[in-house]
Amino acid sequence: MKFEINNIPKLSLNKYNNLHWTEKKKFKDIIKLMTMASTKIKLEDSYNLEFYFTFIGRKLDTINVAHYCKIIEDQLFKQDNQNRKICMNVVKGDINKVKVILNESKKL
Repeated sequence: MKFEINNIPKLSLNKYNNLHWTEKKKFKDIIKLMTMASTKIKLEDSYNLEFYFTFIGRKLDTINVAHYCKIIEDQLFKQDNQNRKICMNVVKGDINKVKVILNESKKL
């Protein structure tokens, strides 16, 4: 299962962490709305998630997109504590977007 979110706002984790809580909430709400507009899925089982980010101009470091992954994961799953693996990849591109690939993981 996969989907893309196009034209995401570019904001590194470092800058995000320095925002006032109201600005953080605004950013979270934007990402949640963009996720809902891109897919209607709601999941409950255990999944492996892969995030492929592209950003215009200078790309963000891989760790600097962790907040996007958490916000998107929280939107997709009622309970996300059983997800097994989350992979993030960031490259320079011609649009700010994220492609999300979900694969159901085997129960241990």
